[in-house]
Amino acid sequence: MDALASRRSTRVFTPKALRTVSSSQTGSQTGSPTPRTQSPQPRSMQEPVLVTTWDTTMPVVAIGQSQTGELHVLDAQAPIAQRHAVVFGMQANDTLVFQGICDICVLKGTVRVYEHESSGQWDRVYSPVSHPLVSLRAQTQTKDEAERDAEAQHMYELWATSHNECEVVVAVRAVDCGLEHLGRVAPAYASLFTGSVAADSEQLVQAIGVPGMTPMRTVNAGVQVLQTPEDWAQALDQASTMPQRLDDEFEPIAPVYAVAGAQGQGKSTFSRMLVNRLVARFGRVFYMETDLGQSEFAAPGALSLTLVSAPVLGPPFTHTGRTEAYHAAYMGVVTPKNDPDRYAACVLRLAQVYRDHVRSERARGSPAVPMVVNTQGWTRGLGLDLLYALCQSVCPTHFVQAYDPATSDASLVDFATVEGCDPQVLWITGMSSDRMQGGDAGDAGESGRRVQKLAAHDMRTLSLLSLMYSAWTAQGVATWNMHKPLAARTPVRVPICDLVFWMGEEDVPPSQVLRAVNGTLVGVVCVARAPGAGAHEWSRDEIRGLYADGVSDQAAAALSEPGARMLLRSHVRARMGDDAGPVLVPQIVYGMPSLTATTFLTHALVRSIDVRSGHVHLVIPPQSPAVESPMYRVVGIVKGPGPSAFGVDVPVQAMLDGGFAERAMGASSGRHTAARRRRAPMETNVGIQEAPYVSVEVDEGVGASAARARGGQTRRALQ
Repeated sequence: MDALASRRSTRVFTPKALRTVSSSQTGSQTGSPTPRTQSPQPRSMQEPVLVTTWDTTMPVVAIGQSQTGELHVLDAQAPIAQRHAVVFGMQANDTLVFQGICDICVLKGTVRVYEHESSGQWDRVYSPVSHPLVSLRAQTQTKDEAERDAEAQHMYELWATSHNECEVVVAVRAVDCGLEHLGRVAPAYASLFTGSVAADSEQLVQAIGVPGMTPMRTVNAGVQVLQTPEDWAQALDQASTMPQRLDDEFEPIAPVYAVAGAQGQGKSTFSRMLVNRLVARFGRVFYMETDLGQSEFAAPGALSLTLVSAPVLGPPFTHTGRTEAYHAAYMGVVTPKNDPDRYAACVLRLAQVYRDHVRSERARGSPAVPMVVNTQGWTRGLGLDLLYALCQSVCPTHFVQAYDPATSDASLVDFATVEGCDPQVLWITGMSSDRMQGGDAGDAGESGRRVQKLAAHDMRTLSLLSLMYSAWTAQGVATWNMHKPLAARTPVRVPICDLVFWMGEEDVPPSQVLRAVNGTLVGVVCVARAPGAGAHEWSRDEIRGLYADGVSDQAAAALSEPGARMLLRSHVRARMGDDAGPVLVPQIVYGMPSLTATTFLTHALVRSIDVRSGHVHLVIPPQSPAVESPMYRVVGIVKGPGPSAFGVDVPVQAMLDGGFAERAMGASSGRHTAARRRRAPMETNVGIQEAPYVSVEVDEGVGASAARARGGQTRRALQ
């Protein structure tokens, strides 16, 4: 990292209003971005602003569903709770903004949502008020009518019996996926998908509203609406239509887009739109996540490379952990500041896996798959050094730089110092919540709808809760079960000797390892499907052989990073002697798993450890039944740093689930336990005192209290 820091340019690029970059330029572009007056950010407005232009006079058909599954037409005045779906017509360029969760199927024409052109298939769209509300826009261009499923075809037939003059026909279906009940686990997020209805939207809701989906005519202060500004649209259009570059052998080069910018500039939103455009063009796209704190597909604390083949129509917590990563590396922290070398090594490893996949696809004669790289928002000092290291490893063909026009300040990588990297630089105006026009994002509008402005730790909490409460139907459809606490779920029982315990840099005595791991969130590591060059490729029989008599010393060494300190089980058994009987000792490694031989699978909660029987009880998120279970490849768990060292921890909402949260309201420490007993003798040991692994007791003695660092903003009085 020191050598890289000495090579990088220290200049700060400042866009100038009078300089522009021609869209026809190719190669390395280091000019300033095109000036623009329209802000791309979702706006916060004091006065209600019209966002839905769909006219309530357009034809609408409300559809109900009987207990046997038969569809029938409902009366227009029927209660919304009785509706299974609504079918309505739209004219070109009509917009519809809504809050909630629903399935959308375009029966005729085309509708654009998240830059995905939906037509003919059911798409599940998530629109929480914590993020910019989703907007459906009817398109002027039409596609050939796609094949519809039986239910969509039946809905279109019910519509066509009385209406057929609209350019676009859309079906909106109510869903009950379980995520709308998130407030049961975390009451602070209860209003993400539901809210009060404004007076000017009542007629709209009565016309096309369905359970769980609330259309909005106008938005008030603090409510944001997803927009695609002009410069974003130009960059996305270029990704959709520009011919691919050719290499020296006249083979097309797979485009690699790296999206960079400071925090809050909309990198994740733009990356999501870019993925949808590339999926429509190429069918598949790799997504490399390099932001440890706010991942898109993987849980926080991991860098991942995910193969995406379906449009992404919601914020990250709506699809966290739903797709097994093609390859992933676990760090267990939300920032790379404490271990930048391993972070750079993880990025390099993911880039190598992608290039290996491209070469194998080319050898088979298949087209190469493009890749989108979402970078972290740390672009100063060490963060900029890591960005240079990322560009050196990934070698992007296109570098998308988001900048803030309010400050006219943007850091740009000097690609002249990055060997073998000469991308086309695209400038887009970033979206910053600090530049909101009007009231604060936390204000309540005239409709009484209160908007929650989520911080980074809120986003991580939502992702972890979504992962830990995830579920699947028998058909492989993603759902959530918010009604079953984690403490009530059946854990997976794994022998201690069948796991490698990677403790990272934690200096925990071997006798205390099981105690330190119990009740914590750990990373589950399995054998990699795509081993690196020269690495041993583990067969299914070899993996099964690991569990014959526990993970051997040789296997633990092969699965760990070089130089890791190990507590060999063979040495422990030798010290105990032959007369000691079976010794239930795990393979303890003070280090991290190998980046080439292993891959991160998911997070797991260590529910308990039964030392007598020698088993670890893990609460693991279920895997999709539609794919082969990767559980047979699991070889160990990783204990990351604690919260005081920016580690990933179990959300407190999950620990209080099961009735503890409601009973803990107003409960204080154990010093008032006697007073509560006098007031309510029958209600002893209530509230937070019952929650497992949770303590609010104040330890006495010098240095007895545990300290926890919080990365919050500095108070104004201290600035």
